[in-house]
Amino acid sequence: MTRGLKQLIFGLIFIVIFGAISFGIYRAFQVEPTCFDKIQNQTEEGVDCGKVCGNTCFQSLEPIRVLSSNLFKIRELNGQIDYDALFRVYNPNTKFGSADTEFELKILGSAGDVILSQAGGFYILPGQTKYIYIPLLKTNTTGIRAELDIRRASWEKLEGVFNEEVRLTVKSKDYFANGKPGVSARVTGTIFNSSDFDFDKVDVVVVIFKNNIPIGANKTEMRTLLSKSDRFFEVDWVNEVPENPDRIDVEASTNVFMNSNFIRSYGTQEKFQQPF
Repeated sequence: MTRGLKQLIFGLIFIVIFGAISFGIYRAFQVEPTCFDKIQNQTEEGVDCGKVCGNTCFQSLEPIRVLSSNLFKIRELNGQIDYDALFRVYNPNTKFGSADTEFELKILGSAGDVILSQAGGFYILPGQTKYIYIPLLKTNTTGIRAELDIRRASWEKLEGVFNEEVRLTVKSKDYFANGKPGVSARVTGTIFNSSDFDFDKVDVVVVIFKNNIPIGANKTEMRTLLSKSDRFFEVDWVNEVPENPDRIDVEASTNVFMNSNFIRSYGTQEKFQQPF
């Protein structure tokens, strides 16, 4: 074996040994990518989120939109003014709903100053458009308009029962003026539960219109609406309604994020979702 060949063999051996040692050191100190390292790696769709982490990148979700707002002056007595506020909100996310959407309601005066501020919350289903009705807002100053600022949404993805399967249908609705003593107007009707679930609580919001402009709103709730059955509802206005409406909107919804809201025939809870 020639001297040059020996040098070549020793050189190759040295390279292999050095490479193995270097790789071992690299592997020893390398930090494996995880779903908790605050770095977008692996096949993550965002920082520590995506299918590989078994969760959803919430930053990709669109915010809840406020489509319209209305402020109704109910009465003025001894320097105090009572208002009702009505908002129309929309969730553009078709797979995610918010179990608890925190908001701040503001009533603004003629100078644009905030004369009343009140916190609250509501639930909203995937892809849902719904009314948010807030009554009994009391101020000592005349309000001009109302605003709804969405502060936070608690997003959840619904598995199993999706909101299209939870259908509450308005079968009838009627408006009556001066229908009974102490009531200036009322709306009655029936809600049909076409789903396979018995609901513990159903929220009903009624909005009356004149020339496509809301002139009043009210709400009530039903307790225990059974599957494939209907229930009567009634909302009353004690204070005078400004004019007879030419349109009535009735909206019925139930909180599908609460497992206790789904009941069986024998009163036990029905587990229906797996939020993540």
